[in-house]
Amino acid sequence: MAFESLPGVKIHDFDTKQSFIIADLFSVYENPEELPEIYKWTDFNSITETIDAFIFKIEASAAKNGTIPGKEFIIPTELIPDPAVHIRIRAIIEGMVAANPKIEYKHGRRILPPKTLCSRCEIPPEAYIANGSYKESEINNSNVILHNSDYYKMIWIFAPIAMVLTFIAQAIFLDDTFTNIINFLTVLTISVFAGGVAGISMYLFCAYGAKTLYRKILKEDPALLEEITFVICDDGFIAAETEVYDFSDIIHWHQVAYFIETNHVYIIFNRNRAVFWLPKRMFPKELHQELGDFIADRLQQK
Repeated sequence: MAFESLPGVKIHDFDTKQSFIIADLFSVYENPEELPEIYKWTDFNSITETIDAFIFKIEASAAKNGTIPGKEFIIPTELIPDPAVHIRIRAIIEGMVAANPKIEYKHGRRILPPKTLCSRCEIPPEAYIANGSYKESEINNSNVILHNSDYYKMIWIFAPIAMVLTFIAQAIFLDDTFTNIINFLTVLTISVFAGGVAGISMYLFCAYGAKTLYRKILKEDPALLEEITFVICDDGFIAAETEVYDFSDIIHWHQVAYFIETNHVYIIFNRNRAVFWLPKRMFPKELHQELGDFIADRLQQK
């Protein structure tokens, strides 16, 4: 896999005096004058990327002469101000995790698919290929559609429940609810109105949450502002930072479940998780139908 063979990165922490080299091996210099501690990637039990740091853990293990203590190395993201370096570190890590799937890997919200899903593949010349950056508007608009789809049933369940509860509350606290038809219709009207307000409020809440999602992801994923290479071909697809992609890796179609088409984006899902966002504007309008049919021939559309 190409990502695991990217040129290494050296990070120095002036507070702890440690230096880290992230490459084919993971090296830690506690002192520039001493030999480094060198670890194979298979030594790590888990790697976590958070907003604040990359965290590498080696669990304690039993040995013939006692217990080998666990170790944890933390590289704060404030030591990596250059997004290109951050992206390279992430790509190396994900390439190594893909090669060593026993490593538990955790990361935050993403728009780009994790490179742990990738495998070697020669990209054919007839592949659909485009380069560009994501736009906040198309991600937000698509998220609104996805959230509305996810919460559609919940909204229509929530509204009748609110209506029934309002009706019951009025019946309990208003003694004359059922004394005549006018009172009954008034209470019923208020209950229906309350249910409608509850449903609309839930809808607006979901829409607001969807529209703010981009800003949350942007804090965790510097790749959103970088140029991305998009590839769709017979074998699979990929969206990867142009800086680190060399057209030798792909995510195969059998690794994903279905896709959704919005006005702006094709979104491919692995189970219930979106792993690939392809903006339609990356390709000429006359290719949109052809590209949609190409994906639909390989995946179920929802």
